[in-house]
This record gives sequence, C-alpha cells and structure tokens, in this order.
Amino acid sequence: MLDGFGQNELLDEPIFLKVRPGDAVLYEKDQIGKILTFIGGSRYPDAQTLSQSANVDSGENCWIHGEEVIEIVSEYRTTIKKLSSFYEQIQQQQQ
Repeated sequence: MLDGFGQNELLDEPIFLKVRPGDAVLYEKDQIGKILTFIGGSRYPDAQTLSQSANVDSGENCWIHGEEVIEIVSEYRTTIKKLSSFYEQIQQQQQ
C-alpha cells in the first residue's frame, strides 16, 4: 500500500520475476519443485515465462509457467569472497 491510497504497481512485481535458479518454489496447489533453468519470452527475453523444475517428491522434471508459481519456499543464494581477502584474514589472525 502506498499511503493507504492504493497499490504501487512498480513495487508489486509478480513473484515469478523474483525466482532464480536453485530456488524451491510452490506451484499448482501442493507441488514443490527446485528451479533448474528458464526460458524467456519473445517480447521480454529477460522475463522468465517458462521454467524447468525438478519435483522434490518424485524427482520428475517438468516445465511450469511463471504464473503457476505461488510462493518461493526456499531461496538459493551464494556469496563469493575474493580469494585474496581470505588469505589476508588468515595472515592477520596469525600475526
């Protein structure tokens, strides 16, 4: 809500635009799948219209439409540290 006068459509983007490879999502009513890859649309190539998902329960790979995603159950995010900063921290601890 924006000051109680309605929704700001720019901030309320669809949930499927927030999904990244490696995330576990809830789709249909009771299916959970891990997102493997995306296929973009012809009008908006960066938008994930179809995604390949591995069903967590059965292991079956299937294609789901972006609008079928109900919720992101678990996010997969990685952080990469510079190798040099890691060695610098070790050297500082040894001194």
